Amino acid sequence: MFVSPLQSPRIRRTGVFCIVTAFLAAICASCGPSAQPPNAASGNPGAPTATKPFRIALVTTGPRTDGGWNAGAFKGLDEVKTTFGLTDKDSAAVDNQKSAGDQEESLRAFATQGFNVVIGHGHEYDEIARKIEKDFPGTVFVISSGEKVGANTTPIVLQLEDGAYLEGMLAAGMSKTGKLAEVGAEAIPPVQSVFRAFEKGARAVKPGITILPAVYTNNCDDPNAAKQATIPLIDQGADVVMQDVDAAAHGVFNAVEEAAKRGKTIYALGTNNDQNAMSPDVILASAPIYIGKAFLPIAAQVKEGSFKPSSKPWDMKSGVIGFVLNPALAGKIPAGLKAKIDDARTRIINGSLAVK
Repeated sequence: MFVSPLQSPRIRRTGVFCIVTAFLAAICASCGPSAQPPNAASGNPGAPTATKPFRIALVTTGPRTDGGWNAGAFKGLDEVKTTFGLTDKDSAAVDNQKSAGDQEESLRAFATQGFNVVIGHGHEYDEIARKIEKDFPGTVFVISSGEKVGANTTPIVLQLEDGAYLEGMLAAGMSKTGKLAEVGAEAIPPVQSVFRAFEKGARAVKPGITILPAVYTNNCDDPNAAKQATIPLIDQGADVVMQDVDAAAHGVFNAVEEAAKRGKTIYALGTNNDQNAMSPDVILASAPIYIGKAFLPIAAQVKEGSFKPSSKPWDMKSGVIGFVLNPALAGKIPAGLKAKIDDARTRIINGSLAVK
């Protein structure tokens, strides 16, 4: 899922990091903007100087091992690190920042340490970044799935709807029961928009298809909760399940796998990353976010001193949003359906098909 919900279970961080971030937050609170290097004076926030080389940091709400939304961000950070030849000191990250307080503390800590770019990976960082940006004029805050532009805060407006629309077409074309289902982590606007695009794509193939009301688990880390949310949908006859639940996707896939083992013809769909290999016997396709393709140009512009915050969309045309059939199941998809999907993909990219 390209948005993580705000929750507050215990934070799984090392004691050393907790001490360091708390100390740095205290420094920031006492020193304010004057503690920052004056690299924003030229109107190019985040630009490196002779005394401040380029550095980039990442903060995520969920674990880097989720195989989806957060794992994709860490892969994107690695792409930036490799492209620019950054050292471990100049490329840092912390995951599992569950509460709003910890999320803000982590953003502040990295900015106080002088990182040129600090990425908050999720919609939940949007308001936080714009609240604190005035204290750090020398840092660009980049918010994945953000919405609003600030003085030195820029959203990455992810149009995952492009991939979700194609998944909807695939789901409707493969359904035998005429019923589809959706499982999300939280009923927030970006997730709901992805589901609406999925529904629109499904009805483009079968106008009369039934799409069961979306179910939300209010948790992006609990596979069992996602599994328990999925089972009743399968019992109601859904034979293709769309999900947007981050690390909890394992639970959705497990419920679908178990139903398939009982003899049902049933499938699931991946999102946020190429999840096809996670359950290759039941995942028809994935709509991955290649977030590194957004991180890289933003980092390059900040590094050269030309970056300006923008709310431009990052979509299928830009290469950030994808659609990938599972090769293990591609042979089950009728040629005519594949052709329809390929045509829709072309029209999405050239702008002649609106998915929202």
